[in-house]
Amino acid sequence: MAISKKGLRKINENDEIFYWKIRRKISHNEAHNEEYSIPVQHESEGQLLFINVNFSRSYGYGDEYIKSVTPVMIKEKIIEAINLGWKYNMNGNPISLSNSKLLTDTKYQIPDSE
Repeated sequence: MAISKKGLRKINENDEIFYWKIRRKISHNEAHNEEYSIPVQHESEGQLLFINVNFSRSYGYGDEYIKSVTPVMIKEKIIEAINLGWKYNMNGNPISLSNSKLLTDTKYQIPDSE
């Protein structure tokens, strides 16, 4: 599974190139205050990582204000995922990084092990 090439942003970590993407439009889930996930993938199109940023981009829900997603934030999360065991250059099912845990069930965000 690969990220669509349109609108990709590039980040370099330890001489490895990663691509990440932010949707221009707020999705249906985001409009209903779902946590925002950012897809990240190595240039070799290995295993896809979804980074959960612990906030929503929708207006008018809850007390949280909308925050910005920055390249520094993405870089820190990439490093965290690699340290937790993300095999970014190998093929595999998508995984998710949420609350400092790698999750294999990205739909329901169930941790691998507790």
